[in-house]
Amino acid sequence: MLTKEAVLDALRMVQEPELGDDLVSLDMIRDVEIDGDRVRFTLVLTTSFCPLGMEIQERCEEAVRRLPEVRNVTITVSDSETLEGIS
Repeated sequence: MLTKEAVLDALRMVQEPELGDDLVSLDMIRDVEIDGDRVRFTLVLTTSFCPLGMEIQERCEEAVRRLPEVRNVTITVSDSETLEGIS
């Protein structure tokens, strides 16, 4: 059975290229939702102009798709600046 912890474990393998730590430890993964074989989550980039944003997103999708139960991955990309404005 697919769990949130399994998804987070997969995403712990994805490093933020400039900061050198994993995305989960950096609190860049939020709102993980699982619906059967579908996984949705938000990727929070450090800035809306992050030059490596697309690469990070692709690495996240690849990591989660390696889980045998996953058939569909939906990633919403946001940035910490936008989230701070919402609070």
